[in-house]
Amino acid sequence: MNSRKLHKTTLSIVSAALVLGLAGCASTGPTQYQALALNQQEKDALNDKPAYLRPLYRKLFEEGKRNEVLNRMEIGTAAFYQGDIDIARENFDAALEVIETVYADNDSATKARSLWHEEGRKDFKGEPYERAMAYYYRGLIYLIDGVYDNARASFVSGLMQDAFAEEEQNRSDFAVMLLLAGWSAQKMGSPVLAEEAYDELRELRPDFPIPAADDNVLILAETGYSPRKLADGMGHYELVFRPGKNFKEKQVVINTGQQEVAMEPVESVYWQATSRGGRPVDAIIEGKAAFANNTASFGRDIAQLGVTARVFAPAIGGSSGQVGNTLALIGVASMALSANVKPRADTRYWSRLPDAVHSSTTKANPADVAMWQAQYTDIDGNPVALDSGVFHHYQDPQGNHLIWHSSRAR
Repeated sequence: MNSRKLHKTTLSIVSAALVLGLAGCASTGPTQYQALALNQQEKDALNDKPAYLRPLYRKLFEEGKRNEVLNRMEIGTAAFYQGDIDIARENFDAALEVIETVYADNDSATKARSLWHEEGRKDFKGEPYERAMAYYYRGLIYLIDGVYDNARASFVSGLMQDAFAEEEQNRSDFAVMLLLAGWSAQKMGSPVLAEEAYDELRELRPDFPIPAADDNVLILAETGYSPRKLADGMGHYELVFRPGKNFKEKQVVINTGQQEVAMEPVESVYWQATSRGGRPVDAIIEGKAAFANNTASFGRDIAQLGVTARVFAPAIGGSSGQVGNTLALIGVASMALSANVKPRADTRYWSRLPDAVHSSTTKANPADVAMWQAQYTDIDGNPVALDSGVFHHYQDPQGNHLIWHSSRAR
């Protein structure tokens, strides 16, 4: 092949690469998705929902499968806050059905692994701490129903989700799951399983008071706001976490009118979010970023070399001018290819999660639970006034009690 034909062939290939590279370079922001139109069945379903949930259900229908798990989580917690257990149960079951296929192959997951699609394009299934917390709430609903074996299985499944971290020191350290798995085993009459869970809990929280065998009241208090996800770094491909905003309360005391029950902090959701180690998708995102950076660097070097060859072409003679043109085009195409790579991190997150969970157990007759009050203090012991005093009191068929409280529930 003579030099003219070689140059023509190279130019055609480079031109095609340039067109492909520039095709998607215009937008550097998050991908925008058009809301789906509601069909008649969805409109009818929307009208049947409680007024406070209608905006969340509309969002569920409009955003479709891509955000179904996230929207189910949001609806489930909103309903749980209001004591609408049937609605909470339905939505957490739907979310967990999808979560349990998190590693299955599908088109959207394949696209997310591609160099040409953002991580945020994939169907949302959450970080390990979010998936674990979905099992946490589902397990609490099983406790409310008095189905202790399923409750324990749900909390153990939460531990398994937490174990999807690469760093050994961060595996299965979700203390509240161990507490609740032990409590569930204790109530189902399996002291050996209960003690196994409590032994692991002692390793993580040596000072946490282990429930007595005859305790019949489990108290849980959730405080603060969910950790936030942000995109950082070159190309916004690094996923970082920040504490929830407006979070002041650090300690909780329950005043029953007869005694003050100190609530021990058993779990930091923020810690769970920030201590996950590397997720499998992190390597994919970092690979995209490395590809983009290396391709851009290669493109700049080649383009500069082409310009240099073109400048000295009159002195060198021969085909150096054509070579310079070709190198310059290859460099431009490489830089365009780099710009089209989308390594942006997925910053969707479950906004109704707490920052921390506090717990205590006791033996009592909680008939006067309506008189109980939660008293909050900050890290220095100063009182923190909140406008929420909502307690949810559940008695299961076996006569055991769950007292649940959130500083955010309204």
